[in-house]
Amino acid sequence: MLPDHDEIRKAIHRAQHCQRNWDLTQEIPQEDLDLFIESVTQCPSKQNIAHYRVHAITNRSLIEQVHHLTDGFTYNLRAGGKETQTNTQVLANLLLVFEGLPTETKLGKVRNTEVAGLIENIDNASKGYVMNKDAHQAVGVAAGFVNVVASLLGYGTGCCACFDDVRVQRLLKLENAPVLLMGIGFKQEGVNRRVHHKNPEFVFPTMPKQDIEVVYYN
Repeated sequence: MLPDHDEIRKAIHRAQHCQRNWDLTQEIPQEDLDLFIESVTQCPSKQNIAHYRVHAITNRSLIEQVHHLTDGFTYNLRAGGKETQTNTQVLANLLLVFEGLPTETKLGKVRNTEVAGLIENIDNASKGYVMNKDAHQAVGVAAGFVNVVASLLGYGTGCCACFDDVRVQRLLKLENAPVLLMGIGFKQEGVNRRVHHKNPEFVFPTMPKQDIEVVYYN
């Protein structure tokens, strides 16, 4: 039975919030993992071009190593210095790593002369800008798809773009730089979602969603 509108609405709002701590005693069922992969590989992108590669990591040791490379959440700015915390949304039961693909790898996936022209003239700054824009949009759509799917299934999620991309690339032996990390997993029951997974004394600040203007044309 399909979820009703209220359930979908609640899932959308839950997906807006970043989960910072996890119940690692549980394991995500294979059927849920398969659905997550389905959502990030079958979502729309311009011309259905593959702008990214996805790495699905459940190896706890590897996830912990990636986590150590996310020490970039800045707070308590003061004269002459600042304090940082790691981004513990990546410590989830599942870590998705979106690896960007270089334009030349898309040659075999050209859908029309428009895209062919962009690829053939990629050294042109404006052409390169268009392809990069399409790539970033594709990753954003994919992350959004899996985010809502995970929320509908009751999971917590958290995206992270604040990490040492060079060292993460080296650690995971990626051919290209990673552009986004995303944790998906079981929330810790009875614990505020903003509490740091490793340092319970630190609580990440909350930032209310800004209003987005909607203009209707009837």
